[in-house]
Amino acid sequence: MKIVELISSRFLQIVAALSASMAFTLTGLGVGWTAPTIPKLLAEDSPIPMTADESSWMVAMLSVGSVAGVIPLAYFSNVMGRKSILIFSAIPGIAAWLIIIFTASVEALYVARFLIGVEVAVTFAITPIYLTEISEVKIRGILSSVVQLFYNIGALFEFSMGPYVSYTTLGISSAVFPVAFLLVMVWMPESPYFLLLKGRGSDAERSLMRLRGKTDRQHVQEELTEIRKIVDESLKMGTAPVRDLFMKRGNRRPLILILSLVMLQQFCGQLAIVSYTTQILQRSASSIDAHISVIISGGIQTVASVAMSSVVDRVGRKPLILSSTVGVGVSTLGLALYFYLESKTDVDLSTVDWIPITCLVAYVSLFSLSLGVLPFTIMGEIFLPNVKGLAASLALLVHSASGIVVTKLFQIMTDSTGADSPFWLFSAYCFISAVFISWYLPETKGKTFAEIHELFNADSYPIKVNKMSRLK
Repeated sequence: MKIVELISSRFLQIVAALSASMAFTLTGLGVGWTAPTIPKLLAEDSPIPMTADESSWMVAMLSVGSVAGVIPLAYFSNVMGRKSILIFSAIPGIAAWLIIIFTASVEALYVARFLIGVEVAVTFAITPIYLTEISEVKIRGILSSVVQLFYNIGALFEFSMGPYVSYTTLGISSAVFPVAFLLVMVWMPESPYFLLLKGRGSDAERSLMRLRGKTDRQHVQEELTEIRKIVDESLKMGTAPVRDLFMKRGNRRPLILILSLVMLQQFCGQLAIVSYTTQILQRSASSIDAHISVIISGGIQTVASVAMSSVVDRVGRKPLILSSTVGVGVSTLGLALYFYLESKTDVDLSTVDWIPITCLVAYVSLFSLSLGVLPFTIMGEIFLPNVKGLAASLALLVHSASGIVVTKLFQIMTDSTGADSPFWLFSAYCFISAVFISWYLPETKGKTFAEIHELFNADSYPIKVNKMSRLK
């Protein structure tokens, strides 16, 4: 009964969160598309013949597009609004799939991947901000964490369809998703935080009433007053110049944190591993068909993201991210050791040929547990409204630049020093990051934006456990 009442009283809030999260399905499609497609493009009967080096640049162009797309976001996020930018993000996605469907050159694929990267930039920077700003504190974590599920659905679609349909059919099927997202998102309410930032108080009140399922204005006044305090403080500070992110400790500390987390997302190898999943499994001596293994991996990843959504507001952000980081480190260590023994020793691995798929399934499951989405959820929680767009843009710039480095480095290291070499790097980075997270990451579960801002402005940081208890 409580679940029914919860859903009915917050129906539009949940629908808006799910609609915005569909943007991550588009991201999952773009990232996952390369896994089944690259082997086809490298084959003798390729619809668009290309070399291994060209395929690695095709993968990397997504991150190049993200770098280019992130540059105007700091400005437009506080001018156009969160909802409007999310709607706009579908346009480059639609254009990209049309290029994939109707063109037949490597250069055209570079352009398509670049446009998908622009879409990814908007999705990763704006969706978490929109979700945290429309959600109540008590369910903010679970609504924000749903994006990982939607991302995995997109990737699983590509993994499942790609090996068994033609190159063109896969492109047509994928193009349906951004069109559907655009048609759904246009009906959703704008963030009340953004509306207050623009001085549209009555619109903000109506938006909040719709999101909370209330018809009586008095029921939303308390929350609206709290939001107004945050926004007023942000407006008094004015539009933050870039230097404020580094000079003011209330901004600098969360910036250090979020840049570290987004770099971890890339240097744990996620983009490279998802993009080259089929090839990674084809290199192993596993007796399991690579395409079937990829589908199994994607399916388990999707289930894991559902599990994460159910525990994020009970367990908290910090323990989930820490356990996910350590688990991903162990998984990449297993892959590194297997490929080392297979390629550089005479050890017979026929009895343990299940190790690559097991490690890969563990990797994607543990990444989905929190590392895939919670850094962006935290990014939406720890910055004041006047610097959110700027901070998100800088974080995504670092995230995208790291993605370019990792995807190219993966191919170069694999070809020059062996299939094991990039996995040693990924594993080492995870373990080093785990130490940093255990020391520097605070717990934001259940805290309002004001409480989180106070935490980062404390005289000493990282804040001690006994001081955190007094802030609750």
